[in-house]
Amino acid sequence: MVQISLFPTNKLLKTYDTIRTSFWFVPCLIIFATLLLCSSLLWVDKNLHLQDIHWLNFLYHADGSITRDLLTTVAGSVMTVVSITFSITMVALTNASSQFGPRLIRNFMNDPSTQSVLGVFTSIFLYCLVLARATDNFAGGEYLPGLTLGGAILLTFSGILLLIYFIHHVAINLQADNVIDKVFETMQTNILHIFDEQRSNEAKNTSCKSIERPLKSAFTPIHIKRSGYVQAINYTSLTQILSSYDQCAELLITPGDYITSRMIVIHHSGDDPSPSQIESLLSCITLGAKRTPIQDPEFAILQLVEIALRALSPSINDPYSAIVCVDKLSTTLCNLLHKEFPQGIACDNEDKPRLIFKKASFESLANSAYDQIRQHANRSLSVQLRLLEGLCRIAEQAQNQKHWKFIRQQKNMLEHELKKRDFVDHDMQEINERITCLEHIMAKRSL
Repeated sequence: MVQISLFPTNKLLKTYDTIRTSFWFVPCLIIFATLLLCSSLLWVDKNLHLQDIHWLNFLYHADGSITRDLLTTVAGSVMTVVSITFSITMVALTNASSQFGPRLIRNFMNDPSTQSVLGVFTSIFLYCLVLARATDNFAGGEYLPGLTLGGAILLTFSGILLLIYFIHHVAINLQADNVIDKVFETMQTNILHIFDEQRSNEAKNTSCKSIERPLKSAFTPIHIKRSGYVQAINYTSLTQILSSYDQCAELLITPGDYITSRMIVIHHSGDDPSPSQIESLLSCITLGAKRTPIQDPEFAILQLVEIALRALSPSINDPYSAIVCVDKLSTTLCNLLHKEFPQGIACDNEDKPRLIFKKASFESLANSAYDQIRQHANRSLSVQLRLLEGLCRIAEQAQNQKHWKFIRQQKNMLEHELKKRDFVDHDMQEINERITCLEHIMAKRSL
């Protein structure tokens, strides 16, 4: 049974991801809400005569010209704070790009706290400007918007507290351990969501899942007209289109792949597809200039790998951060050992197989997590030792031959790299202890 995704089209999914990682959407919402609040309070002040209420009359005992000067001063001060806030944000983004990698910028831009702070400060400035403009009416004694002025004072005090929080928040977020932990949590959520989405297109009938290739021997290749990174694929729509024509297909690409124009992306089985049908099938594939974590589980893993590689570079030389990344990646792989990976066959509402697609596998994700770090850690013994410890933790939970194959390969390559170097007695003892521990677990648990 095909389940409908929360976002029915790839364009909506991509637009949502773009909005979520932007610095304009949340601030614009806050500005709109603040201006609406200001207009509402002005209307209340003008029409409800709150100055006649005894416990509110202190808000309405003020001079119009003095109030206007105060609002102008507050607006100018808040605008200065806005400039400082934007400067702090740009410095944080620059530091994140140089220390953790340019692909980590999206994680900082996705921070709702930063987006909200920018929106609140900008909205306070506009609130004061609108209220100062309204003083043209009450400066002559027509009416005094005391409640609206009280709102401006509260917003200003809130802005001061928010500035203190923002500076604290930026200082916390720029610490390497917190950055790595936040990327790790995001990675866990993304991988779980991607697996659930792919499995939602699989049949509930086990007989459908057992079919390996529901395609005929003859097929029609479908070429794509553009080049770029595959950012999202709407498996549900692809299955529905194929079902409506009673046809099958094999999808040769997966999110994260880079494809060139005129490349074959689909093997279509059945009657030759019409140009309109080809366009419908290709419209389910969203391309872009960069990889995104929308449906790409490897992208999330490579973010942690990139932090580790930068930490191992001579310019940064921070093996401790690389070790933390290895710990998080090992934890991720341990969790993947217990995950049910997608079967790679999407079925229609009648449980008939319609689409074969490339699926994520433990081997590909695990090798992506370990290979580059192992290759760049040949001058950092502490990181290599932690890689061996990570393999021990993975071996303790390994369940099938694919898991053991990965463990053996990584162990042999690490051992080969370590044998190339000469170590003193203590270092050699550390190496032998970890290798012996890993071999003991493998001998005890492997099939």
